[in-house]
Amino acid sequence: MILSYTVPESGEGRKVYSILRREFDASAALVRRLKQCGGVYVDGVPAFTVRRLSPGETVTADISAAEPPCDIVPEEGCPDILYEDDGLIAVNKPAGRIVHPSRARFTGTEANYVVGYLQKNGEPPVCHAVNRIDRDTSGVVLFSKNSYMKARASRALAVTGEKEYLALVCGVPPEENGTIDMPIKRLTEGDMFRAVAPDGQRAVTHYELLGTGDSGNGTVSLLRFRLETGRTHQIRVHCLALGIPILGDILYYSDQSRELSSSLGLTAQQLHAYRLRFTEPLTGARIDLTAPVTREDMRHIIETLDFRY
Repeated sequence: MILSYTVPESGEGRKVYSILRREFDASAALVRRLKQCGGVYVDGVPAFTVRRLSPGETVTADISAAEPPCDIVPEEGCPDILYEDDGLIAVNKPAGRIVHPSRARFTGTEANYVVGYLQKNGEPPVCHAVNRIDRDTSGVVLFSKNSYMKARASRALAVTGEKEYLALVCGVPPEENGTIDMPIKRLTEGDMFRAVAPDGQRAVTHYELLGTGDSGNGTVSLLRFRLETGRTHQIRVHCLALGIPILGDILYYSDQSRELSSSLGLTAQQLHAYRLRFTEPLTGARIDLTAPVTREDMRHIIETLDFRY
């Protein structure tokens, strides 16, 4: 990945270091790595960062050359690519697959397959998860191809990002369109379980009812959610608190939702990260990513009950 900047008339006398830090928004650590690998050029000629510039000269930085080694093992797979450019790649992650390796799991993750895909296509086998979703949640996951874009894209998501989810729930919400504004906290340190609590962190979820149907064993509703905040398990916790637990959820459930899930043969939460929108940090273009529901369990119910999303 190459970044370039042509010095305007007003840039007379600026140092290369200033361009790297201000125009490219490179961290001090990245600048050091660029210097070490000789990845900085002026008009195609290797240059020191203290070099002063003249109008019309072009500074380039080889970001990929300065990337630290990646310890993710490349694996052969078929990631469902939704979007790709020089610095980012987005996939439609299937339910049941972990996003990235951990101390307990080094292989078989979406990141392993993305790195394998990049290597197969002649690119550096490097990726970093920019956003994350639970193992049993399907949908859009954004990866960066280097740590520089990870930092830039993470900030872009925090400032300009919009996230939408689809979920099949047990029952019907109190309103067709509503907002759940309930703080969330972890009840016990080290436990994954979260709950609504007055002393928790602010959490706001907007929802829209898309359809309701009778499964033969109970009422199922399809909802679209838009997140205003991004707390861990936010939608799952809020649905349980609202009395409409997500079907298939084995952590946040009611007796009724567990029985209905069992009757439908659901063993994983019916939650799908459907849409991700953000402003691309280098070009300023608005990126709009949508992931169709391809998981068989959720798609079968949506089609059977003739839901539209």
